[in-house]
Amino acid sequence: MASLTTIALLLMLGNGGTLTWFPPIIVFSLVGILFFSAFIFPFIWQYREKKNTIDSEKVYGILYATIRYTIAFNLASFGWKKFFGLQFVTPPEIAQIPMNQQSGEWLTWYYFGYSKTFGLCIAMIQIIGSYFLLFRKTLLLASVVLFAFMINLLMINIFYHLNAGALTQSVLLTIGIVFLISLQYDKLVVFFLKTTAIVPTINLDNTSLKHIIRISALVLSFLFTLYLKSLIQ
Repeated sequence: MASLTTIALLLMLGNGGTLTWFPPIIVFSLVGILFFSAFIFPFIWQYREKKNTIDSEKVYGILYATIRYTIAFNLASFGWKKFFGLQFVTPPEIAQIPMNQQSGEWLTWYYFGYSKTFGLCIAMIQIIGSYFLLFRKTLLLASVVLFAFMINLLMINIFYHLNAGALTQSVLLTIGIVFLISLQYDKLVVFFLKTTAIVPTINLDNTSLKHIIRISALVLSFLFTLYLKSLIQ
């Protein structure tokens, strides 16, 4: 997992080959080394652990910190790019093309760039969420918030056909955040599934009636929508 999040960071730093001091040959060479290491290192770690020649707790701490830091650096970088006008910018020659001839990527880019304030709000989520990711007390909160953010971003990248680089970034970062959340699985189960909300409620002895009322919120809204649909046909 540390390899995957570091690979995402390297791809972001490579920036599509625009940095002359960090050419694609170096980027993808390092990516290959990290990918290969992800398969080899666990065996080395296990072997040395059996020989009692490695401090596993320290190694785990380093890898865990690497995951958090690489995700934070990556997301914060995308946040700062929005502040300095390096994202959500559509070239004039693209903006002049009729909307029905635009690619999904440029339509998405133009839409999010239409409101600078909205772009800055997204940037703040990325930057503040990344900062909180680096503290143990706020790690779980940051992970949950960033997970919701990244799932939304991942679906945009998939269904609006953004470039392969953006899709790869979102997949790797989402996997990394899911990993961080999974380490707090027990706490999340207690908080989301075993904690009963303290709110006023109507006491009904008939359990079946309760379920019918709950389901009716979906069924009646569906029927109402069908009715509206029939009015415009």
